Amino acid sequence: MNKTAVVYGVLVTIIVLALIVSSDVTKTPDFKPQYADFVTAQILSADTANTYGDNLKVLRGVHSRDQLLNVMRGFTEALGVKCDFCHNTDNFASDEKIQKRTARVMIKMVANIDKNYLDGPRMEKVTCFTCHRGASIPKLVVER
Repeated sequence: MNKTAVVYGVLVTIIVLALIVSSDVTKTPDFKPQYADFVTAQILSADTANTYGDNLKVLRGVHSRDQLLNVMRGFTEALGVKCDFCHNTDNFASDEKIQKRTARVMIKMVANIDKNYLDGPRMEKVTCFTCHRGASIPKLVVER
């Protein structure tokens, strides 16, 4: 092997290692969604009645417009979408969109994880943002 090839090989290795060290793919973002706690509160609410909103099947304890809108804002932050992603904006109560039906399944999953696996003191709750990170389809770790 000639000296030039060895030098280039060492330089490439150093550059690759520097890029890996500087990128730190395991670092979690500093950003915490503003409305994530509203979603968690409604999913885990002990209050099972809803006095506001139509066709609320998995959200619990919704009693005002502001409360419902804050939860929906949490979903839009977590998935990086707008209302029409899940809803027919002419009839928000409609279940016609698959995304809305999928959201209900995901809400139940998050509630199950939070209630049955993360119910200890000082345990951080799972939210939609935990996996979605602002994308409608969660990215795999290798895609970062």
